[in-house]
Amino acid sequence: MATEKPPAEKNHRRQQHHTGARRIDRILYCHGFASNFDPAKDKVQMLATFAPVYGVTVDYTLHPREVFATYARALQDQPNTLVIGTSMGGFFAAWLGSELGLPFIAINPALSPGISLRKHIGKGTTYFGTEFVLKREVVDAYADLPFRMDGEGEIILDLGDEVIDALATLTEIGSRLPVTAFEGGSHRFDHMQELLEITRKRFGLG
Repeated sequence: MATEKPPAEKNHRRQQHHTGARRIDRILYCHGFASNFDPAKDKVQMLATFAPVYGVTVDYTLHPREVFATYARALQDQPNTLVIGTSMGGFFAAWLGSELGLPFIAINPALSPGISLRKHIGKGTTYFGTEFVLKREVVDAYADLPFRMDGEGEIILDLGDEVIDALATLTEIGSRLPVTAFEGGSHRFDHMQELLEITRKRFGLG
């Protein structure tokens, strides 16, 4: 089941999964730049076979600390949450997980949004048809926000990513976090079935 808000206790039978002292009974999904949270998307539907998935649509044209605060509010009183994000969502999944003490999985993450977002400065249109304006000062604000690697997380990559240099990501992450890299694929990420198996084994889900 995929939802746009945390599943209410009275309306959903919560599935509790254990991995040592860690219990996972919900997933927060963080979407990418110019995208949105859509419970009908394939990735969300596949993750929902493990546990209820919820999310919020954030505005990445806002200051990164405002974006973080929006995601963090969605995690209030949700201590047993696995945070999963792709691309820009992967950056915030790592930040949220490290800051709030939650496990995270970052898929094809944007390690340096202060660089990768530069090409989007100015006017643009989201993938769901909404116009936006991304200001240079918002992009520059990421210079003071390094990718967080001090939490309980894992990096998942498609080496065929045509947007973010996966080999550069491998080099930067080094041995500081577990990394699984798949041959081929794309920035959209084409190995969801394999990711499901990794998630199942690591967190005892499914």
